[in-house]
Amino acid sequence: MSSALTLIQTAGAALAAVSVGEVLRTTAGLALLGGVAMFFRPLLVGIGRAAVLTVRPRPPKTYLAERH
Repeated sequence: MSSALTLIQTAGAALAAVSVGEVLRTTAGLALLGGVAMFFRPLLVGIGRAAVLTVRPRPPKTYLAERH
């Protein structure tokens, strides 16, 4: 039981060391980053698909027709 109390006291001391302004600034930054990511999501998805196609290109249609 003493180890649990030590853990709670240590967590409490760590929380006291963080200022409210720092928490608000971090939260606002993460919200802004998430908003920008959601706004540019179609662009980011397209960039991701293009990156995948450069690494692993699709086989040509003639090759696919020969396989079937």
